[in-house]
Amino acid sequence: MKIHVKLVSMPGRQPTGFDNFGNAHLSFSNNMTVSGLLDDMKLSKAETYMVLINGETVPPSIHKEHFLKDGDDVTIFPPMEGG
Repeated sequence: MKIHVKLVSMPGRQPTGFDNFGNAHLSFSNNMTVSGLLDDMKLSKAETYMVLINGETVPPSIHKEHFLKDGDDVTIFPPMEGG
């Protein structure tokens, strides 16, 4: 399964395989969940990330149950502060 991942305004360095604009085309097994993707990317488990799949929000409460599909377009936003 291949997916496109876009990281938006991530603090620090981009994970391995991402270009300077936060884009990567990644390959995984067919059993990859949103939570598994975040773990695989070694993103902090202490943070809650906003995730869009094909433009639709996937709430953190279902990250462990939401399976990714071939061709999905995943956008990940880190937690933000301010006002």
